[in-house]
Amino acid sequence: SKSLLNQLENNVQNVLGNYDDAAMNAAESADVEDMRAFVQATQSLSTAATVMSEGMRAHHGMNKAIIDGIQ
Repeated sequence: SKSLLNQLENNVQNVLGNYDDAAMNAAESADVEDMRAFVQATQSLSTAATVMSEGMRAHHGMNKAIIDGIQ
């Protein structure tokens, strides 16, 4: 479970780096392809953030179930 969260966090960091690069390229060039790449990077970041959030929610739920089971 912990390694899954680490993988999700690494994925978010990678997507965020791609997003930053795409934003800089789009801002500097104003080229249509760079704008499309930025939109794609924005969508990827949104997806990665949602997956990370759901992963954290599931992790919390498992921890809560373990604690509730002990009590």
